[in-house]
Amino acid sequence: MSDRSLVDIENALTRASEAITEQVTGLLDAVNDATPTWTPETPSRVAQQRHETRLRDGLARLTEALDQVRGEVAAHRERAREAEVENVAIVG
Repeated sequence: MSDRSLVDIENALTRASEAITEQVTGLLDAVNDATPTWTPETPSRVAQQRHETRLRDGLARLTEALDQVRGEVAAHRERAREAEVENVAIVG
């Protein structure tokens, strides 16, 4: 796989993480905007906030996992580049 392809994968993972975060955050904001009369004491708000916390925690785990994959792709790209440089030095 070429260096450019690996960079493209890294960039795609970064964009995916950002898009997922933006989408979920937007949905959570829309829920909060649609329920302005729910006070922190109402059972509905308590349940909504509990689910929001779980969703945000899951989102953090997902984006962290995507970042780890991106880091592994970057490390692989660097190892491949180093191997190519060594091969050129051996052949040249």
